[in-house]
Amino acid sequence: MEKENVINKIRKLLRLQFNAEKIGSTGEAYQAAKMVHKLLMEYNLSMSDIGGENEGACINMKESEDIVTNDKYGNYWKKALLHTIAVNNLCDVYTRTYNQKMFIIGAEDNVVIVREFYDYLLKVFRRLVIERFNEAQNQAMVNGQRYTEKGRNLFMRSYLEGVSVGLQENYDSMKPTSEETALVVCHKDKIKEFLFQQNNYTMDKTKHRQRRREVLGEAYEQGQEDGRKVNLNKQLDNKKNEQLK
Repeated sequence: MEKENVINKIRKLLRLQFNAEKIGSTGEAYQAAKMVHKLLMEYNLSMSDIGGENEGACINMKESEDIVTNDKYGNYWKKALLHTIAVNNLCDVYTRTYNQKMFIIGAEDNVVIVREFYDYLLKVFRRLVIERFNEAQNQAMVNGQRYTEKGRNLFMRSYLEGVSVGLQENYDSMKPTSEETALVVCHKDKIKEFLFQQNNYTMDKTKHRQRRREVLGEAYEQGQEDGRKVNLNKQLDNKKNEQLK
């Protein structure tokens, strides 16, 4: 596809997204935004290349509302999941030092995509971890054994900590050959510019650290495998029917 044709297609998608948002069609708007993102990354374009009346609106930076990551099985898996989704959608994640709550910074459309996909995957993996544990428990009972409460919690935590690793591998399989595209650099600069203007609170950039705590290998690998299988191209509007590949 010639560059001019790609630019024209992106402009049409931006108009579609704008009109869909006006009438409240969130699913259609989300799908259009994802297609714009994909074309920009694939053809190494930035919004400055697109121009037109929608340019300014589409690169507006914003921060999300605060996100609580406390969880029965520890907050590591939720932080890792949010970080993985954010960095692969041209956003960054930060933690407020005074309350330890996280929030996303990026282009307005990207922030929405990250938050909605994060909320959706929380539900997916919370459902799947129960299914995977029940399968493991049934197999253990066949062998005359049974998970204790402590063993159950270890299984759950191990599975959930594996999902972000598999999800990152999933994203890596779709990345262009060049790790640092002009678009990534452009968005990083925009985030820095946005942060420079926000001097009324203290925050730290959230860093994803390798987990050192003991995990149950089999459960961790199941979580990793399910993370690899997430369909990254499905509409969130159809999330009730969306399943892993």
